[in-house]
Amino acid sequence: MQSSTPSSLDNLTHLGLRRGVDMRPTLLRVLTDLYVQKLTHTADEEGHYTELALRLLDVVDVATRAAVAGRMARHLSPPSRVILRLLSDLPEVAAPVRGHHVLQRVRETNEPAPRPSVSEVRERGIGEAKTKAKIQTTEKRDDEVRPVPEFAGMIAADIASELNELFFAANADERRLILLNLQVAAPISAGHIQLVPDAGVGQRLENAALARNSDEFAQHLARSLQISRAQARRVAGDELGEPIVVAAKALTLRRDVVYRILLFVNTTVGHSVERVHALAALYDAMTTQAAEHIVAIWQALQRHERATARLRPLLWNDDTRGRARTATATVRRAPAQPPNERRDAS
Repeated sequence: MQSSTPSSLDNLTHLGLRRGVDMRPTLLRVLTDLYVQKLTHTADEEGHYTELALRLLDVVDVATRAAVAGRMARHLSPPSRVILRLLSDLPEVAAPVRGHHVLQRVRETNEPAPRPSVSEVRERGIGEAKTKAKIQTTEKRDDEVRPVPEFAGMIAADIASELNELFFAANADERRLILLNLQVAAPISAGHIQLVPDAGVGQRLENAALARNSDEFAQHLARSLQISRAQARRVAGDELGEPIVVAAKALTLRRDVVYRILLFVNTTVGHSVERVHALAALYDAMTTQAAEHIVAIWQALQRHERATARLRPLLWNDDTRGRARTATATVRRAPAQPPNERRDAS
């Protein structure tokens, strides 16, 4: 994992202040949500998250700090420096973490509490949560049964939606910072998301881009990444271009193919050679793991949409029958013509 430079961390603490909207509380909430969903972290991972969290805690509102404290209070092994920072905050922020067991070790030895082993995690009843985070269900798609990816299965739909909106609302500089810092929250190894094996996907995406057929491009993208058509169209139509770079990196497309796609798939992006060069440089700089992290979020949204769609037919039928019954009752209750009007007509 790459460590953050002081300049990148300084920039991160100034994220999202354009147009009077501060995105830093949302960023801290999302990074923390993802961090606590992984039970154990390496020393580097914990240190990196701690640096980000401490800087953001200094600039976010009380409600956000209290929310972070609540999430950390339920985590088995939160970073001790973050816990101590929250403990020194206002009473409503400090209260959730005041009795956390990591504080006992810190007070006794003046050292950070050691991270628990896997066996200790299981002994404390957290093994069940870890099992649920792994592949445990299957979903049917295109007449095939595919396992739910382990990492994507860890991301709750509300968190995925929040982070997805955060990413698409960010400007180019903010997106770059997110891509460089996101994987610290829940680092994964390459190959931990489910993609459709397709050696020719790069050629098909390029052909669709050269033909400026955005619908066909989105169709190929949705199938290969196993994301919704709506999300794929949003990726293809994004006016800044980073989502296309993320998708291309996850699919390990050749750089020259990525460059041509960026030139033609979206006229807003392709009209600026400078912008295309910047995106190509981002493709070189970002890791496959970072790209897969974003795709895992998109896949989590897809699972939620499928679950919602499975309920929709029943609700629609019920609603239709209700409207039909109401319409029938209205017709049956139509008032008869008054007697005096019938006499006048005669």
